[in-house]
Amino acid sequence: MTTAEQQGRSQAGPPSDSAADGARAAAPAAPDPGIGRAGAGRAGRAGRRVLDRARRHPVAVATVLAGALHVLWFFSFANSGGDLAAQDAWAEFVGRHPDSAYNLAWYGGMHPVSYSVVSPYLMHVLGVRTTMMVAGTVSAALLALVLTRCRGAVREPLWPALAGVYGLFCNALSGRVTFGLGVMFALGAVAAVFCWPRKWSRRRWAKAAVAAPLAGLATASSPVAGLFLGVVAAALFLTRRRPGAYALGLAPVAVVGLSAWLFPFSGTQPMRLGSAWLPFFFALLILFLVPKGWKTVRVASAVYALGTFVTWAVDSQVGSNVTRLVMLFGGAVLLAALPYRVPRTRPWYAVLLAFAGITVWITTNSVTDIIRTTPLAAWNRELAPLVDQLQKAGADRGRVEVVPASSHRESSAFPSYVNLARGWNRQADLERNPLFYDDTLTADTYRDWLDRWAVHYVVLPADKPDEGGRDEAKLVRESDLPYLQQVWGDANWQLFKVQDPTDLVAGPATVVRAGADQLVVNVRRAGRVLVRIPHSPWLGLVDGAGKPVEPPQETFASKARSGGEGGSTLPKEYANTAGCLFKAAPDASGDVWTELLAPGPGEYRVAAKYQLPRGTPCPEELVQPKLGTPVFPDPVRP
Repeated sequence: MTTAEQQGRSQAGPPSDSAADGARAAAPAAPDPGIGRAGAGRAGRAGRRVLDRARRHPVAVATVLAGALHVLWFFSFANSGGDLAAQDAWAEFVGRHPDSAYNLAWYGGMHPVSYSVVSPYLMHVLGVRTTMMVAGTVSAALLALVLTRCRGAVREPLWPALAGVYGLFCNALSGRVTFGLGVMFALGAVAAVFCWPRKWSRRRWAKAAVAAPLAGLATASSPVAGLFLGVVAAALFLTRRRPGAYALGLAPVAVVGLSAWLFPFSGTQPMRLGSAWLPFFFALLILFLVPKGWKTVRVASAVYALGTFVTWAVDSQVGSNVTRLVMLFGGAVLLAALPYRVPRTRPWYAVLLAFAGITVWITTNSVTDIIRTTPLAAWNRELAPLVDQLQKAGADRGRVEVVPASSHRESSAFPSYVNLARGWNRQADLERNPLFYDDTLTADTYRDWLDRWAVHYVVLPADKPDEGGRDEAKLVRESDLPYLQQVWGDANWQLFKVQDPTDLVAGPATVVRAGADQLVVNVRRAGRVLVRIPHSPWLGLVDGAGKPVEPPQETFASKARSGGEGGSTLPKEYANTAGCLFKAAPDASGDVWTELLAPGPGEYRVAAKYQLPRGTPCPEELVQPKLGTPVFPDPVRP
């Protein structure tokens, strides 16, 4: 080895040592375990601080979260089917005809008040979906306020408040805007009773002055919400808290009674055993799992369980709607009771399990509602060709039967153009059209039904049918009915014309136009005309400008006779100059239609304006002696 090589090797040093030094210089230093623990500790402390702040402000947290979830609902899940379709239809009707007390576009005629006194008008002003977002967010804030501020407040109000937010979000997913609005007012009434400031405790009249109107508004928005206020009122009454019971309970009774008297409606909402046992079961769980000191909650649970059983056993207009109370607030009540149980004991696990059960139930129900009620895109994009065909055919001179889709989108898509034989109200459908539910639908009974409701056209959508339309869809599609002639169709719709249809009127008259707000009839000569509109005391006659006409007036000669000495035994006489309406005798099917008594030929407009006295009634003296029993022969079929 040369001297130069030795010198170079001595300067470079050992090769292995140099490589190791380079690798150590390039590699990052190993993390200090102490630093990692410090970072995790800081994150944990920050999380605890956030949680502590949230616990100190449950109302704000619940409000913000509910608002965010309802915005998410608006952009992601608020389709135009299900209950939203019905609410869209009612909002549009009152927007177009705010002074009309009878909607002729559904089921032959329905009072808007039979659906809701307040919500259609508010939904028209704010928008259906905006109303839901406002109602859901305010309801979450009020629920959190009740949990936080009422006397004997729960220990950890944040978690039950968040459970309530989730229940309200699930209500939005199911599209129950009208009910959500009623819940908002109901929670306001409950907050007035349970969260009244202590410094005003002696001013009971002021508490009632706040709670009672809110309870009335809740019932006027949604009778179901008013019913649930009745559960709370009953619990307060039974626990001898009478002032609060009266404040919450009397106004709903008054609203329901007045509405039923002025705007009569009959019908039943079905409730099967499968729908009844879950709310009954969870009500009993709440009864036995919450602290024994919660007397009002436990009594309310018992009342609700009993009411659920009675609703299942006895047909009523409430039916399956009774399930909503425990679906909304059952989870919140259970989480409120959880801190009162010793952790990791059997009662503690029982409360958690019950809460998990309710959460799974309402989640499954909401997801099912979304899947079932989402309409096909054709309802929004491909409806124009069908509407064009209906308008060309003059379908607005009779009724149109659209076989109900599972989304019920037909209930809001068509009333602007034609009057529907049906709509979306299960109580009314069961009452007026039972053949679609009781297995009596045949080709013959379907023909009778088409005649009964003066149906001129039948539309079969490609959308999946509702349970009240499955047999009908199968009959129309597969049976080759001789009285239905297909006149048009495409990939989304099939349009059938009814052969020899029954007219909306019988007698010396023909229909000019049947709209949602009025029926225009051309009468050829004086006489009585049967109008196939279910009778309502609000029905009357209007002129061409839409103003109500005067009912028949007593003649001067008749007034002079009755005002003379000793009076007169002769019947009063009336001058019928503009026409009048009266209730027809029930026909063979039990239907009670309306009859027009026309004093002469001309055009008559049947409408239903909000006015007192109601309608344009014929006096008894004008109807009974002169008319006798009407004769309107049934159509002869080959």
